[in-house]
Amino acid sequence: MRFAVAVKQVPDTMEMSVDENGSLVRAGVPSILNPYDEYALSRVLSMRREGDEVMVYTMGPPQARQALVRCLEMGADRAFLLTDRDFAGADVWATARTITAFLLRHIPDADVYVFGRQAIDGDTGQVPYEVAAQLGVQQFAYTESLSRTDDGLVAVQDYGDVRRTCSVPKGSVVSFGSVDPNGTLVSISDYLSAQDREVEEVDRIAIGLGLYSVGLKGSMTRIVSTTASSGVRRNRKVEITDPAKGAGFIIDELEAVR
Repeated sequence: MRFAVAVKQVPDTMEMSVDENGSLVRAGVPSILNPYDEYALSRVLSMRREGDEVMVYTMGPPQARQALVRCLEMGADRAFLLTDRDFAGADVWATARTITAFLLRHIPDADVYVFGRQAIDGDTGQVPYEVAAQLGVQQFAYTESLSRTDDGLVAVQDYGDVRRTCSVPKGSVVSFGSVDPNGTLVSISDYLSAQDREVEEVDRIAIGLGLYSVGLKGSMTRIVSTTASSGVRRNRKVEITDPAKGAGFIIDELEAVR
C-alpha cells in the first residue's frame, strides 16, 4: 500500500505574533512537528508491511524541512516540501487547493490520504475535509484506529457518544483525532541517518497553479483583527454586609470587564 501523510511544522510556544495580514510570524520561534500529525504518522507506520511506501509532505517555508526530517527519523520513506513565497498567507481554502493540486500531480494513486485532526497553531480542523471535497473522495473524521483487512482498510471513528466502524475505500481521506502526550522516541541511528536524507522540494509551478490560486492572493478569507483574551476567571465570592459597599463593589467589577 501507499500512504500519503500530511504534516505541518508548528510553533513550540504560545508567544506568537501576527503581521498586518493576520498571518502568524514564525521567524525566530522554536518549531516542532504538529503533535496530531506525529500521532497520525505513527499509526500509519505501525501498520506498515513489507513493500508499503509511506510518503510525507508539508507546505511551508524552507525551515519546515526539519518537520519532514523528523518524519524520516520516525520511518517515513519519502518527504516532499511544498515551498514557495507565493504560498505565504494561505487560508484554509488556498492551503487545501495547493495540497490537492500537489497530490493529483505527485501522489495520485495513494491508497489513503492521512491527516492529523488539526494543527495546534491554527486549530481550524478544516483542511483534511476541504482536501477530501476537492479530491472528490470519502472522508473519515476523528479516526481512533485504522487497520488492514484482506479487502483493504477499516477505520474506527470516535464521535464521543457514537463509535463507528467503516470500510475505507481506496483513495479516501482519514484524519486521526488523537495525540500521544509522550511523543515518539527514535533511535540514535535513525536520527543520524535521517539528517542527510533527500527532501524533495515542490514549488507553485511544479503543481500547476496560478499566482492567484495560492497563498494570500488565492485566499477567500481575510483576518480583520487579532486580539488576545485573558484566561483569568474573575468570579470571586465575597461577603459584604454594608449595602453601599456592596453596590460599590459590583460597580467596580462591571467597570473592570466593560
